Amino acid sequence: MASQGQFWWFTPLQSFAVIGTAINFGGSALQSPLIMPMLQLPQIPVQHSGTATAYLLHNSEKFFPPLNGACTLSNLILSITAYVNRDSSAVAAAKLPYALAGFALNMATTAWALGIMVPMNKAMTKHAETLERDSTDEKAAKELRRLQKRWQGLNYGRAAIMLAASITSLYGLLQDGAVVRL
Repeated sequence: MASQGQFWWFTPLQSFAVIGTAINFGGSALQSPLIMPMLQLPQIPVQHSGTATAYLLHNSEKFFPPLNGACTLSNLILSITAYVNRDSSAVAAAKLPYALAGFALNMATTAWALGIMVPMNKAMTKHAETLERDSTDEKAAKELRRLQKRWQGLNYGRAAIMLAASITSLYGLLQDGAVVRL
């Protein structure tokens, strides 16, 4: 099934799902321990921190959600193909649970982002805009700092889901022994 015959595209698509989810994980893992703490430094005026936070979130939304969407679609295609061919191909049957798990984890990443992270992103952007207009607004400054800290912690949860998706997809990729024998 892998890289040969009518399913020659299966292994490259699985590889994309592995690499894409790993990139997504890396981006999230980088933001929480490095970037967000830097934006919370007391030496950085809160209005500048707010502007940088809004910029980071806005530009991250241009890259990471489409990448997660492509990985989700990849795992959906892999799941459907493996399901349809599970009775005629031992490799498809072996890969099916990993493709389904990868798809479910990609969907969980999307749910986490839409349900938890996007509302926080919007709130932080709102407070950043308030601080841009009035840098002395203590309420907006305090709320922005609180949300930055909360976002940092919750982003680790999203990163954990992405890491699980990458590992699951990698394990599924290696199921047929085309790359490495398990």
